[in-house]
Amino acid sequence: MTINFTNMQTPKTLYQDKKILLVDDDKDVLLSLSASLRIAGYRNVVALDDSRRAMDALERDRFSLVLLDLLMPHVSGKDLLENIVEAFPDIPVVVVTAVDDLDSVVSCIRAGAQNYLLKPVRESRLLATVENALRIKVLEDENQALKKKFFDNKPAHPEAFQEIITVDPRMEAIFSYLEAIAGTPYPILITGESGTGKELIAGSIRKLSGCKGEFIAVNVAGLDDALLSDVLFGHKKGAFTGADRDRDGLLRKAENGCVFLDEIGDMEVSSQLKLLRLLQHREYHPIGSDQIQKTNAKFVMATNRNLENAMKEGKFRADLFYRLSTHVIHIPPLRERKADLPFLLRHFIQKHAGVWGKKPPDYRPDLLDLLGRYHFPGNVRELENIIANAVAVSKGKFLDAEGVKKSIHLEKGTEGKGPDPLADGGFEPIPTLKEVEARHIISALQYTNNNISHAARLLGIDYTTLHRKLKKISPFR
Repeated sequence: MTINFTNMQTPKTLYQDKKILLVDDDKDVLLSLSASLRIAGYRNVVALDDSRRAMDALERDRFSLVLLDLLMPHVSGKDLLENIVEAFPDIPVVVVTAVDDLDSVVSCIRAGAQNYLLKPVRESRLLATVENALRIKVLEDENQALKKKFFDNKPAHPEAFQEIITVDPRMEAIFSYLEAIAGTPYPILITGESGTGKELIAGSIRKLSGCKGEFIAVNVAGLDDALLSDVLFGHKKGAFTGADRDRDGLLRKAENGCVFLDEIGDMEVSSQLKLLRLLQHREYHPIGSDQIQKTNAKFVMATNRNLENAMKEGKFRADLFYRLSTHVIHIPPLRERKADLPFLLRHFIQKHAGVWGKKPPDYRPDLLDLLGRYHFPGNVRELENIIANAVAVSKGKFLDAEGVKKSIHLEKGTEGKGPDPLADGGFEPIPTLKEVEARHIISALQYTNNNISHAARLLGIDYTTLHRKLKKISPFR
């Protein structure tokens, strides 16, 4: 007998997609265990009443947990346990048996069982054991993925990051980390200053996670508790004045998708409590309804605030802070990624020239020096706005550099040093050796589509040397 609940409608739980194998010769026990797991939200449960078929099932499918009886004909549970641990050491095994014997418990734990439950098993004990085993399994899988990425920091799915223009090693490390944890059931927190591209990172997470549903982005800054609850949870007709019909919230639209909540550091404390409950239990109530709704959406959060300081000041709940601390990604500001400037500059010129139906203008090399001395408080978003404006007003072959100069305010002490690097009159000064080297490196990177390894080989230097030069060349000081 095989019981497969894969295609049945079930509630949502944190590990709903994890596949669980039950092996027991007692069909009544299989039905009971399977029903308990299905009702709790586990939708991928496979039950076998013939222990001889267990290893074949494990070979065919990717299981995350095995629940195993001991006293079975053909292949005993103890022998099957040893076979599973030897062939699939990464799959946790929980023994569920009527054998109440200390020697059996010790023997099974020594053989590799993660836990030992006595029949009849209380449902609460069963579900707690399953959830704990799956939680450990998820963390171990993430740890293994991170170890692999540590030795291979090149993203395996660069297409997920194609909208993010960068050659910065820290950004590449972030990409590798995201590939390792994108499938996690836990929320992911993105921190960084405004304009660094947090929503683009959230979009990459959604692509990597394989979510088939919509990507729903909500900026919670300025939304009071009532409005945010209505936006996310929806409401029932008559819930408040003006609620003349039922309305689904964005969580319903995000079914099987991804919810991106931006600026969560600005949430009211009452909203923080609702968010905590949502993340813990994956359930909510539409306004005016006493019916619990479940969600299987992936949650990605972002903030430009220091949540730890906000927590110490009593403005951010400590329990929510720690719930969000499992996976945290910090995006460095543009002023710390000056090697990205030439690539971002060219990208935004081409993008906004297309918007205006113009041929992309060129730019004078010293424009990079000017931009390299600017602090960019608005980060990449500010750079794009500056270039968009310059492209819009440009009429000749070159980008309107005067427009760029008017758009930025150089930090104190950077102006008035020597001749204007963007002056139109007179002869262009002879470039220094550092400037020639910088332009040569930039050309090599452009030729290789920003592949640093290929560019290094083209230039006849090693990968580390090229990285060092990217940090030192004069336009990126």
